[in-house]
Amino acid sequence: MKNEEYYVKTEREKISPLFLLTLIFLGWLGIDKFVYTKSFKKGWKFCLVKLAYNIILLGVLWNIFDIIQYCRGKYELDFRDYFK
Repeated sequence: MKNEEYYVKTEREKISPLFLLTLIFLGWLGIDKFVYTKSFKKGWKFCLVKLAYNIILLGVLWNIFDIIQYCRGKYELDFRDYFK
């Protein structure tokens, strides 16, 4: 997504242990999207979608994939950006 409202720099220099813990424990609820964007305006839609997917258990795979991608240094805010 090249829309400026949702654009977040995705490259990080090193892995933050605090964000990794957020992904592992609060990522199931989508809280990691708020922490990553540092803004409610940018993160609420992604948080809501991730929470809805967790209700139907698809979000479990999404969160595991997010954890793996973050450890690899390729974390994205929007899940669709992984497949571009």
